[in-house]
Amino acid sequence: MRKLLVLTSVILTVITTRTSGQCTSLFSFAAYFNTVSFINQSTVSNAHYFWNFGDGTGSNLASPIHTFPDNGDYLVTLFSNDTVNNCSSYYEYWVNVTKYSIAPCQPSISDSISSSSNPVGIYVYSTSTNCNGYNVLLSGANFANFAPNNGANLSGWNHFHIVCLGLYYDSSGNPVRAAYKTAYYNYSSSHNYGDSSANFEFTVVSQDSSGERILFKAMNRTAISYKWYISGFGAPISSNYDTISQIYPYTPNIIWQVGLMTQGKSSYLDTIYQNIVAIDSTKTIEGVNDLQKNNESVTVYPNPSNGTFTFSLSNIHIACNVEIYNILGENIYTTKLNHTTTQLDLGNNGSGVYLYRVLTETGSLVSDGKLTIQK
Repeated sequence: MRKLLVLTSVILTVITTRTSGQCTSLFSFAAYFNTVSFINQSTVSNAHYFWNFGDGTGSNLASPIHTFPDNGDYLVTLFSNDTVNNCSSYYEYWVNVTKYSIAPCQPSISDSISSSSNPVGIYVYSTSTNCNGYNVLLSGANFANFAPNNGANLSGWNHFHIVCLGLYYDSSGNPVRAAYKTAYYNYSSSHNYGDSSANFEFTVVSQDSSGERILFKAMNRTAISYKWYISGFGAPISSNYDTISQIYPYTPNIIWQVGLMTQGKSSYLDTIYQNIVAIDSTKTIEGVNDLQKNNESVTVYPNPSNGTFTFSLSNIHIACNVEIYNILGENIYTTKLNHTTTQLDLGNNGSGVYLYRVLTETGSLVSDGKLTIQK
């Protein structure tokens, strides 16, 4: 049985903001373990949104739901741009994430600037509790080997928002836990959102019966170099332009990865990547790591019932699971959902109120709600 613990965090203090013109960026958030729902509270007309989650990934959704790889302190940034009135704004906040685990080890890491090495670098050290007996592999600075959610390894791409990583292994050499921290060396917001930012957005520009052509465009148009990384088509496809397009076949069960590394005039580097899936029926693409919550996409009936419930999915084209919890927070039922309807038999459970969560296979929250059994 798993214990269900809901962790909710709401922003109370502004850490860093910058406003140009009449634009104001702002967000709050609520965390369910390492899955965090971001609520966009910006005041921006004609808005284009660029998120940097501090773990090497980004999003263009207004209010994304993002699953972080593991425990950590992540510097999350929302950059908003009014493309008509040419004003922009950004907001930054540190988000502390705790991933659910039954292991007693609670991993955490921190970092400091080391001026004794040449060149100057970042020293990463463990601040974990109850982790005695575990072997720890620490990495950071330009040596970070970062691949969240088992995504393709972008090793060798030096992050401007550097991600420090601690991997914790048991005595048999099996990885048990991990801890992350967004670290920055020679960081300043003007550098990251000036000529060094790697934020980008994408749109469908054409389509036919077999697939879509998707255009990727860098937010930053003044960098001195761009390197796109498109995987999934054999050898990674690279380009040195500020825009690139690629034809994607309609394969709802395949996740494609796109990354961008930029170098600004100040010589600083930045890297962002996003995961996408091409969907024929909606003629759009979605970031699978940061799906927007849409309760209307999941319908449950009858509710209340005697214990038999039908889950109906609409406009959801990736594999999902449903988890059922009792009021004590114990996981009593888990199963995969079909793309259309799935019937659940919870008749062995007593009358009362239960909670359900519909998740993608990568752990992103799609929908949640209550079930009532009446006998």
